Amino acid sequence: MQSIKLIITALTAMAICGCSMSGDDKIRDFENLSDKTIAVQEGTTFEAIFAEKYPSYNVIKVPTAFDIYKAIVSGKAEYGIDEDVSAVLMLAGGLSIDTANANMPAVPMGAVFNKKNTELQAQFNDFITELEQSGQLAEIRNKWFSTSSPSSLPVPKPQVTEGEPLNIVTEGDYPPFNLSIGGIVSGLDAELWTLFADKIGRPVKITVIPFSDIIPCIAEGKADMSLSGISITEERAKKVLFSKPYNNTYTIIVSSKKVK
Repeated sequence: MQSIKLIITALTAMAICGCSMSGDDKIRDFENLSDKTIAVQEGTTFEAIFAEKYPSYNVIKVPTAFDIYKAIVSGKAEYGIDEDVSAVLMLAGGLSIDTANANMPAVPMGAVFNKKNTELQAQFNDFITELEQSGQLAEIRNKWFSTSSPSSLPVPKPQVTEGEPLNIVTEGDYPPFNLSIGGIVSGLDAELWTLFADKIGRPVKITVIPFSDIIPCIAEGKADMSLSGISITEERAKKVLFSKPYNNTYTIIVSSKKVK
């Protein structure tokens, strides 16, 4: 993945070049997007919502969150659906976009495990509980959520380098939760899995895969767990186990700035 700053700079340049589209007043409900072109990321809950509840809508499916914003500033989509932390990062990076907090409740995020891996799930739950009680989880979230340049922040180096590896899959393309630059995966998720692996005494093996492949990969037992900014839903919980939440996220409807 390219530098986050370079990507946002490129997106901003596209918008400045006159690619922004004129928009209506802020839309906060999916029902009011019926005549719009909407960009959503593949494999997300948003893709499932539109497929199930709004099948007649003009939805463009894109592979990453960055592609949502690329579609908007290039004029291929009028609106995009994302989560609050990612949209805030884009705003902080200087991208000229409008955001509206959708009228939807907060959705918890959790780590993902195979249905048979209840022991690892319990270990991770204990780990998150300890971080919460010590205040460290809030500190970690604040560090990653308050920066406009997550690629510049350090992740603790693993202390355990020998033994059976903890096989983790992640998207590597959803800052500030996870981002892969030069083959090195960073972000809030990376910090959490590094601390967790050290706690249980196992080295980490990271594999970056498309977001839409993560749930099937874990369900089929091809990896031990995933930390990848994944929302906890009833439909996903039929296939995999979730940890207790380590973050809550809100749905944001994104559009380009109005042309004056």
